[in-house]
Amino acid sequence: MLMTDLLRLMGIPTVTRSFMVDYCDGHGNHFHSPMQVTTPPDSMEKDTDLTSRIQKELKQKDYEVCSILEALGEFEMEELEEVFNGKQWGKHPMRLLYLDAELVQRMAGRADKPQGR
Repeated sequence: MLMTDLLRLMGIPTVTRSFMVDYCDGHGNHFHSPMQVTTPPDSMEKDTDLTSRIQKELKQKDYEVCSILEALGEFEMEELEEVFNGKQWGKHPMRLLYLDAELVQRMAGRADKPQGR
């Protein structure tokens, strides 16, 4: 990772975590975006604190977080789309960090209904 390598060359140890965040707006439109968080290794956030921070950040933009998936390993930001949605899918360990099952069910229900004209 370029940023991590740069910080390490400066003598600053870091840990970078890579995520795909799925979220939706109030109209039922679904989005997902790769995201990375770089922190010093001795001040690692708890997963619950991290997911709360991501949710709060997107809530300020009127989005609700459906899920957060973490890819384990070091990746460039440009690689994340391939890791989560492209040719690299399934080639790297991942874990589900957060899932709002109620929101996912609500969104699935909207997808099943025909759109009004």
